[in-house]
Amino acid sequence: MTAVYDKLGLKFLYPENWRLTDDPDSDPPRVITLENPDGSVTWSAHVYPAVTDTGESTDSDSVLKATLATLQESYEDLEISPDQQELGGFSASGVEVLFYCLDFLVRAQLHIVRAKEHLLLFWTQAEDRAFEAQHIVFKAISTSLLQSLTAIED
Repeated sequence: MTAVYDKLGLKFLYPENWRLTDDPDSDPPRVITLENPDGSVTWSAHVYPAVTDTGESTDSDSVLKATLATLQESYEDLEISPDQQELGGFSASGVEVLFYCLDFLVRAQLHIVRAKEHLLLFWTQAEDRAFEAQHIVFKAISTSLLQSLTAIED
């Protein structure tokens, strides 16, 4: 079964047995995180305003670089490669990252999508052997969020 997240103009479907973490009152970026029941699989959306307080467009390259810097602070020897996806009718550019955590090879994908009022960074992560099986779930969650934005913003 699926659960529905619907707060402050963001709406998406997700597996009902996944744990949701959200602080809708936090300063940007607003981070919405989902974890599977055992905590080994993570999907998150980092939601930035499309335009900063100074009237400038939020810089997607800076957002991606800052996120990668955070990963590099925590893990050594990151293997980073460019990655492009289509999500809910939006082009999502970003990177795929491989790194070791304890004795596990972990795969993370970071994708940026620019919508009318938001810049979204999708961060998906799972142990490498489980990632492909979870990828369809990640894509479904992200697509449902982007389709709700399209419906709201059209």
